[in-house]
Amino acid sequence: MGDIEMKKEDLSFQAEQTAQQEDETLQLAENTEIEEDQKEPVENEFAAKRTLLEKTKIVRQTWSIFEIYQKIKDKKLILDPDYQRRAIWSVDKQTAFIESLYMEIMIPPIYVVEIPGEDILEETKYEVVDGKQRLTAVWDFIKGTLRLNERNLEYYADIFGGKTFPEIREIEAEKTSQMLSSILDIYVITANSPEFTKYDIFARLNRGAEKLKVNEIRRAIYKSKVTAWITEFVDEQLATNKEYYESIFSQNDVKRYEDYGRLYKSLAFYLRSDIEHGLVTGYNSRPRDMINNVLQEIQKGNVTIDKDILISLLNKTLELRKQFGGVPNADYVIDALVPFISLLDETKLSEKAKEVLDDEEIIATLRKSPATTSNVNARLRRVKQMIAVN
Repeated sequence: MGDIEMKKEDLSFQAEQTAQQEDETLQLAENTEIEEDQKEPVENEFAAKRTLLEKTKIVRQTWSIFEIYQKIKDKKLILDPDYQRRAIWSVDKQTAFIESLYMEIMIPPIYVVEIPGEDILEETKYEVVDGKQRLTAVWDFIKGTLRLNERNLEYYADIFGGKTFPEIREIEAEKTSQMLSSILDIYVITANSPEFTKYDIFARLNRGAEKLKVNEIRRAIYKSKVTAWITEFVDEQLATNKEYYESIFSQNDVKRYEDYGRLYKSLAFYLRSDIEHGLVTGYNSRPRDMINNVLQEIQKGNVTIDKDILISLLNKTLELRKQFGGVPNADYVIDALVPFISLLDETKLSEKAKEVLDDEEIIATLRKSPATTSNVNARLRRVKQMIAVN
């Protein structure tokens, strides 16, 4: 019996490790599809990154537990940024954490990103990057909605078990006052830090058990009117057209934000495809970096797209995804088609999509290393020929 139990534990551990490895891969997302020796060199790439790193500023602050509660209450510390789809800790975990605060155990630092006000008179706000679950436990406890679970209290079960904050404060006023006065280390990623290093910091901080996915990070870092429109589009699909949407993106895709990844990718290829010369500018066999750069340029206001065109792009991306279903390498074909969406109505798009998918020259670009620049550009040129764009 013992051997059987051990085998079950081993299998469970292996499954957990596999899931963690899959999530780690998602952090690198699009770039992992290209072998290192197939990536095109970028002159002084690492020196440029170090320059950005030198401009990155992370400031250490100390906030008391009560101060944290007040910031959340005053909406100056945002626990639920709109880029996260994440369940909170169970009551068991929250209880254990609150007891740790009373025990005066050293708590790992919290990371937040600084969000400046729109004008000089508006106060700075902060969004949680790492530590949301801990701060949520503090908020739930002090506002009185968390009742501590007796079985998860190791030292104070006889005093705190089954009680809320107001009840505990009455019977342990001094100890509660000490807890509220205790401080946590808060690391603030300043607003003027470069977007590239902000993105990388988000990714590194979220490689633990509660990690963010690559497209959650994009939503956090590259906020703009255009990304807000994409969020509105996705929310509307899930609210009013869920069955259709989940026939295109599985529930697991939605959970992992793969839907956002596809939509961001369509936007990037639409904006970066130079149809006249048959090339995708700034691709360099680094699709992840290209997508991030496009989102950053949009955020800075250097690039824009009309909302109606964007919505058409998103809808036609869904149509192509639906049409191709589970066809291998279909996303590469979608990348080559999206630059031409304004030239094709729904019927013609469907017809041309089938022709493109069955085309021998297109198929040849998908056989080996489909994500390299040469193959990406070859597909764009071939689709241009097939659609007869002058």
